[in-house]
Amino acid sequence: MIRTFCPGHITCFFRPVRTGDMATTGSIGAGIRISLGSKVVLEERSDDKVVVTMDGIESDAKVTRCLMESMAPGRGYDVTVTNDLPVGQGFGMSAAGAIATALALSGDIDDAFLRAHRAEIEGGGGLGDVSALSLPVHQPVRVRAGIPPHGEVIGTGIEFRTLTLAVVGRKMHTGSVLDDRDVCARMESVGESCVRRFMDDPTEKRLFSLSGEFSRSVGLESEDVRKALDLLAPHGNAGMCMLGHSIFTTLPEDEVREILGDVPTYSCSSTDELPRFL
Repeated sequence: MIRTFCPGHITCFFRPVRTGDMATTGSIGAGIRISLGSKVVLEERSDDKVVVTMDGIESDAKVTRCLMESMAPGRGYDVTVTNDLPVGQGFGMSAAGAIATALALSGDIDDAFLRAHRAEIEGGGGLGDVSALSLPVHQPVRVRAGIPPHGEVIGTGIEFRTLTLAVVGRKMHTGSVLDDRDVCARMESVGESCVRRFMDDPTEKRLFSLSGEFSRSVGLESEDVRKALDLLAPHGNAGMCMLGHSIFTTLPEDEVREILGDVPTYSCSSTDELPRFL
């Protein structure tokens, strides 16, 4: 039995990049590596079945299955994934689970990042979370798309001692959003501009302001997300998590619940922790 953990990641704004090559396909963008993440328990079976249980429920888990088929063809495993945060809400749980699973299988962290990146793309997950998680900094910026060393990720030095995450709507299917040509066209234009302007002045204030500009301009904000951001704006910084009906804010959890009402909330911080064995 092998146990591993990988932190999650929030994307604030991004531009998708598809090159036809898995290593250089991904995204440029800015985000926050968060202390909550995914734990994986891996046990080899006596048959050739792969059984993935996610948060107590047996799951199709396309990304994890792509990973297992690539790394351990013909071998059977029980893969138990426990997420600290909901899947499909922009918290990078798919990438975190894939990285933790790959690390448990290979034991090599660089190989785990490469394998997880490929599985995310093949399985319809995110385009940049794995790259962002590959660098042990609190606030990574993906300045060249792809998994390092093909891609490039840098840190800004920004840290968050307190972050509150709030889920205000149903989960969002990342793959279907990224397959929408009109949405992607807006992401390409607005996302590249946001990354360029952020790197001219990489501050916490600008990270949040550009996050809001991106989600509004691309048209990703649902009515519930827009309402939550409007309610939080007079009290502190807040932005939409890409891609989910969820928000992140520097306000403490109790204040967020007082403002937004009875919605699921989670308290965390930024982190520079790398995936690890437990």
